[in-house]
Amino acid sequence: MDLLDLNRAAIDVNVRLTGKLEPAHFDLATPCAGWTVRDLLQHQVDMSLKFDAGARGGEARAQADDDLVVAYLVASDQVTESFQAAGFLDREAEFPGFGTHPGRNLVGAHFVDNLVHSWDLCRALGIDSTLDDELALAAYKMARHYPATPDVRGPGAAFGLPLDVPEDASLTDRLVGLLGRSPDWRA
Repeated sequence: MDLLDLNRAAIDVNVRLTGKLEPAHFDLATPCAGWTVRDLLQHQVDMSLKFDAGARGGEARAQADDDLVVAYLVASDQVTESFQAAGFLDREAEFPGFGTHPGRNLVGAHFVDNLVHSWDLCRALGIDSTLDDELALAAYKMARHYPATPDVRGPGAAFGLPLDVPEDASLTDRLVGLLGRSPDWRA
């Protein structure tokens, strides 16, 4: 799969998961410290809108709907379309919170964020959180290159500090551990 396909596949995993949400699910805790399912989904909407703005070189669009499931669908379609613009992967774009970077870096970060948040959502819902091996491996290879700077990893940063996970653990466990989540987290 190419980078754009990986990103869309991660979005599609979340679309399937959010389509199963019931009102009681929105207040469930997630592996993201202090976040409920509602907070997690709001974050995904907000970040998709910010990545879309960075890709287009403009202001962030308004959230499409108060219903977070609808808002996520719309924002995901918008950012997907912006990422698919001719030449986007190779041109410089505004990476939310991190200055300008090649478009491929924005797509890669959006992919990793959406994929790992699908794991968070599965854990919150108490369902199988095993990620597709192809997606998990691609995300793991990308996330290994994330810097260990305070703006990227640690308290208040985009990701937690890496946790020790055995080398023979599943790709899913190694990926989430790399990004500061305990593979054993339970609601």
